[in-house]
Amino acid sequence: MKPRELVERLNETINAHDLPAGRALYADDARLIPASGVAMDLDGLDNMMAASIAALPDLQMTVQRWVESGDTVVTEELMEATHLSGKRVQLPMVHITRVAGDRIVERVAYHDTAGILRQLTD
Repeated sequence: MKPRELVERLNETINAHDLPAGRALYADDARLIPASGVAMDLDGLDNMMAASIAALPDLQMTVQRWVESGDTVVTEELMEATHLSGKRVQLPMVHITRVAGDRIVERVAYHDTAGILRQLTD
């Protein structure tokens, strides 16, 4: 599977809220860096995604721009969802994803986590 196809598949699993299918796309020892900058393992990723989906049950990701270079795919994305409070939120983000073979071996996220909080308190 080409790197872009793998990232497309990952986004499909996120939008379907299918955490096991998404996890299967990663190498067991993948380097995962969320927006906090603190590395996590696959269990941490699962926990973060489960908490996000619990708070934002209709969460959907849309890729707005693709940049591809060899084994690396950079996506500019927009997460949109309705929080349990009923407020609609949007969060722009960037993911840098590196692929080896048919698995994601590195994924780094950049976004303004506090942006969600600002939208929920406005």
